[in-house]
Amino acid sequence: MTRKFLTILAMMAVSFTSFAQSATDILDRTANKLKKSGGIEATFEATTFQGTNEKGSTNGTIYVKADMFKVNTPDGTIWFDGKTQWSLYTNSDEVNVSNPTKEEIQSINPYTFINMYKHGFNHTMTTTAYNGKQCYNVRLTPQKASRIKDMRIVIDQKSLLPYSIRIKQDNNWFRVRINSIKTNNKWKDSFFEFNKKDYPNIEVIDLR
Repeated sequence: MTRKFLTILAMMAVSFTSFAQSATDILDRTANKLKKSGGIEATFEATTFQGTNEKGSTNGTIYVKADMFKVNTPDGTIWFDGKTQWSLYTNSDEVNVSNPTKEEIQSINPYTFINMYKHGFNHTMTTTAYNGKQCYNVRLTPQKASRIKDMRIVIDQKSLLPYSIRIKQDNNWFRVRINSIKTNNKWKDSFFEFNKKDYPNIEVIDLR
């Protein structure tokens, strides 16, 4: 009985290690595809939850190029050029300029997972059906204390593109569902910067 029990444990250990490697492999392939796809334009639905209760939801479009991004929603527009962020809210007469932290960037741009999963996270994976398609369901959990408690990414098995990204920060969940995605877009870096000439009546508030 003891030998049989140890054999089962050994098989479980081998199976778990293989599955963890598979999760890392899928993330590597997804990250590589996104990085090589040029500029990404995706429409999305973003929803925040406090525990299991929905707090709010919005739709929008995100444009991503390397570490830069731009987000348009009915609530406003955010530009980020890799260092500086400009936030202009609807019906506001001012734009706020800041240098956001990594945690703040992660809560705005869900594609940051392609740069963070290799360091400080454990990876597990299952399979799931999402909108009638077979997908990988990858889970990232921090190896040490972090504001990000949990991250779950649903990735299409064929295209290796993410359909859904959920991030838990403190006790709140942030979920992004990708409705459509276009790759290989070509934008100048200035596309990801606030241009005062386009908003002559907007006051610039520098919070840096």
